[in-house]
Amino acid sequence: MKSLLNSKPVQKLIAILVVGYLKFCYRTSRWTRVNQAPVEAIWAAKGPVVLMFWHGRLHLTHACWPLDRAQAVCVLASLSKSGDQSALINQRFGYHAIRGSSAKKSDPTKQKGGAQAFREMLRWMRAAPAGEGRCVAMTPDGPRGPHREMTEGTLKLSQMTGAPMITVGLSTSRFIEFKTWDRMRVPLPFGHAAIVWEVHDPVPADIDADRLQHLMTHMGDVLTRVNDEADRVVGAPL
Repeated sequence: MKSLLNSKPVQKLIAILVVGYLKFCYRTSRWTRVNQAPVEAIWAAKGPVVLMFWHGRLHLTHACWPLDRAQAVCVLASLSKSGDQSALINQRFGYHAIRGSSAKKSDPTKQKGGAQAFREMLRWMRAAPAGEGRCVAMTPDGPRGPHREMTEGTLKLSQMTGAPMITVGLSTSRFIEFKTWDRMRVPLPFGHAAIVWEVHDPVPADIDADRLQHLMTHMGDVLTRVNDEADRVVGAPL
């Protein structure tokens, strides 16, 4: 059974069903968008951008980035079997997928392709045609946690590309929450959904280690705050 579920035809079918279901949820939800005007300006400018959201809300993120008028998107998918499925789902949404994941804090020697994936994301952003900036969308606490704990990869990407950062909070009033490390929420249709945006300047090229650590803590707090605000908008538990 396991080999059947991991086969390419079955994984492709699962991706089709998941994408179809999520699109149905997005279309049947009543959306509230908070502070979107600064993000609209970034979409119009077509420059590079780094998008951040917590891992537990990733099933809502495809609703927030309109590829018909915003930058092309690249996502990071782990090298695991679940990463295979994630890459297929994101590709069906029109996103570019790069494989790899960051090191565990408990064992930094186990990179699992993270360094190579970071270099590929840099190349992908820098290879954008003139006037067609690109977006890297990342979960700073993914793919293994700890829950809502920021890592420096997204900040380094902003620093090395000069890209502004966008933190986005996402919530819906109707969802299933799993007892996983990230408290994953999967939306249900016909709910009240919210997107709360905040735009941030690029990380300075000359930032030192202490300031970077302070900024990393601050950005983690901001990302949690916008998620909590999205929960309040729709009346979901924090």
